[in-house]
Amino acid sequence: MRLLIFGVGGMGRFFKEFFKVRGYYVKGYDVIKDRSDVDLKDISEFDVIFVCVPMENVKHALEDVKRFANPNALLIDISTIKSDILPLFDECGFDYMSLHPMFGPKSDIGLSNIVVVHRSGRKEEEVILEEFKRAGALISYLPREKHDEIMAEIQGLSHFMLLGLADYLKERGREYLKYASPIFCVLYKLSSRIISQNWRMYLKIQKNAKEVRRNFLKHLMELNDRIESEREFKKIFEDLREFYMDRGESTIILDSYKATLDVNSLELLRGYIRALDSLILRLIERRVESGKKIALIKKERNEPIEISDVEEIKIRDLIAKTNLNPVLIHSIFEKIMTLTKEEEYRLLGVGKRLAILGPMGSFSEEMALKLVGSRLPLVYCKTTNEIIKAVEKGKADYGLVPIENSINGTVLPVLDALLSSNVEVFGECELDITHCLTAKREIPLKEIKVVYSHPQAVAQCINFISNYLPHVEIRYTTSTSDAIEMLDENSAAITSEYAARLYKLCILRKEIQDVKDNVTRFYLVRRKGGERRGKVTAMFFGVEDRVGALKDVLEVFYRKGINMRKLESRPAKTGLGDYVFFVEIEKALNEEDLRDLRDVTTFYKIVGVFDRVESLNLFTV
Repeated sequence: MRLLIFGVGGMGRFFKEFFKVRGYYVKGYDVIKDRSDVDLKDISEFDVIFVCVPMENVKHALEDVKRFANPNALLIDISTIKSDILPLFDECGFDYMSLHPMFGPKSDIGLSNIVVVHRSGRKEEEVILEEFKRAGALISYLPREKHDEIMAEIQGLSHFMLLGLADYLKERGREYLKYASPIFCVLYKLSSRIISQNWRMYLKIQKNAKEVRRNFLKHLMELNDRIESEREFKKIFEDLREFYMDRGESTIILDSYKATLDVNSLELLRGYIRALDSLILRLIERRVESGKKIALIKKERNEPIEISDVEEIKIRDLIAKTNLNPVLIHSIFEKIMTLTKEEEYRLLGVGKRLAILGPMGSFSEEMALKLVGSRLPLVYCKTTNEIIKAVEKGKADYGLVPIENSINGTVLPVLDALLSSNVEVFGECELDITHCLTAKREIPLKEIKVVYSHPQAVAQCINFISNYLPHVEIRYTTSTSDAIEMLDENSAAITSEYAARLYKLCILRKEIQDVKDNVTRFYLVRRKGGERRGKVTAMFFGVEDRVGALKDVLEVFYRKGINMRKLESRPAKTGLGDYVFFVEIEKALNEEDLRDLRDVTTFYKIVGVFDRVESLNLFTV
């Protein structure tokens, strides 16, 4: 989906950055050349066009869109008042969705309202709204005929009150700030914000609220008369308390105004920083409490605590909003997220974490769930090297890495990582691998145009593809789970049956792999230093560059009656022709064994002593 932001002012910049950090192809066009990434004549290449110009310029913008845009493009309207604008979109001939974002360009989308007023039914709308939901926005729906009526009260009255306060106190308001309460300061700041905006937009809002404003003024005069009586005043409070019970953390709202103050003296600056630090601490506490609530919901849904992709998007969003050092900002928020996760884990009784290959639906996750029984302690990584680094650095207590497949052989990157890292193997486990042909709907094989999957999965099912799907285009993905994300109505994916059930796909054919006895063996790894127990030893060793050097090592195992179940050679990375060897032997080596090995090797490194593991307890309660 290629997105164009037509008008890169305040809200235009917001939407451009929002979709950019989420990996979408997004460009901007503006009559101000410095804001434009493309020329007007080039907007025909875009699938979705956000019309983010001032309301008085919408008509002219739509004329440009009609002249140059792809007629199949979906338009997005974000205007504040709909009665004048939607007829223009109705007449332009394009499909469109009309939104009303109830926040400003410098606000965060989290917990902000986005009102949907009109939809065309296009699938692009679902994608856009889903991204807003993932970012924590509140999506609501209003019929177009009700929108302006309700906004007259929501926007018109609140803006009118602030405008009235600002106009009444225009000669005294700033002077009063030196004596003011937090409530007055907040109202003063909000009034200043309104007045700094585009007056034409606020004029339209007030014209829309004309009748409501008159009714409100009449009500205020009646209220003014009622509060002369103590009994009536008390009754007003008692009656209103039935409707206004959400005091929440109102103190945080009131104290937040201190962050907007402009102070210059040393003493006041120290007080300013003290107030900010206190506010930051309270906000972090609120963040942690919200995280704990999320943890309880995730427990009910059996979802993992950590989803690194989501966290990275959050941090990229934040970095995009500041000119501060991005490396330090990333580090600060990474630590805040770590603090939140620690509290979430403690609440749920998770004592240790297991790093696996993601995303959800992978064979690694299927194996992990057999061991652990819950997604809560799982940390999803993109590569086996990332898993081992996470264990090495303490970001995860354990790691689950595939070491060998009965068809494709040894997973060589895992061997290389074990040789160079500070982790050890403490267990192994096995998973039967079965592949299914899956799709979003029941589709005849002859109608399938594309098949998505990991190269290894495709290779393991190549006879089925050749016999039943010779006409399809094969597109490779980084995992079988990622293949699911690529599916449309005319494509299929090769996935596990487990992934198909998880993502609610139709299973078109089961067990399509060429070899039915397909097993993947996994290592469980941890940081070095644990107690070594088991009947199998995994180790690396090197030998001299001479005839018979490797035979001397194998002779030690033969002489001692030690069965060797695996032997691999790997480049030593010290020069062409230099190799190290990896071996699995069915014995826990004692001191005598090691002494004999020292005599026939240039070095050895034991990377694990282990047995088969059927379950792994990661919970403390």
